Amino acid sequence: MKNHEEQLAAIQEMRNMMDQATRFKSISGISGMVAGLLTFLCLYVLYLVTGISPFQSEALVQMWQSPNQLLVVYGFICLLLTCLGLGILMAWRNARQKGKQIWDPAARQLTLSLAIPVLVGGIFSILLIRIGFVIFVAPVTLLFYGLGLWGASKFTLEAVRTVGILFLVLGLVATYYWNYGLVIWALGFGLVHVIYGFIIYIKFERA
Repeated sequence: MKNHEEQLAAIQEMRNMMDQATRFKSISGISGMVAGLLTFLCLYVLYLVTGISPFQSEALVQMWQSPNQLLVVYGFICLLLTCLGLGILMAWRNARQKGKQIWDPAARQLTLSLAIPVLVGGIFSILLIRIGFVIFVAPVTLLFYGLGLWGASKFTLEAVRTVGILFLVLGLVATYYWNYGLVIWALGFGLVHVIYGFIIYIKFERA
């Protein structure tokens, strides 16, 4: 009986070691929460600048066609770069605290799995803008980001898979209710990030 228990313990230890080797678990819930709050802040600032509420019908198109078009573009670019930089910084801090390398094989697989769909979605969004289909940028970014999270979930926390599914659902909803795509986009990149960032922080980061 004792030998059997020892064998089970050894198998469990091996599984844990393999899990640690193949999954990057240093992602930050705090950065997710901050990213969500920054999304709401960005939309509020754009509302102050353009006078267009995200709750308005075809809000994204109206913002794009407003005299402050460049400020709208800069606002979303700044949001993207800030959230990306914060995520990398916080992941590096978490990995360092755990005595792990941030750029290990699991991190490389995670980055590749997430980056390809997000990059394709970004290029697709630019093409949509160029041919005049600005209204579909919100659902496209939700869908491709959701696909990226779904694929990347194999190399990080399992909670990321649920987040990916939520983004995919919101992307489909935003496609159907295309005239209210911006507010649905805000629910994804704002509210979902805040909620799941908090869950990840409570479960995996809080001492």
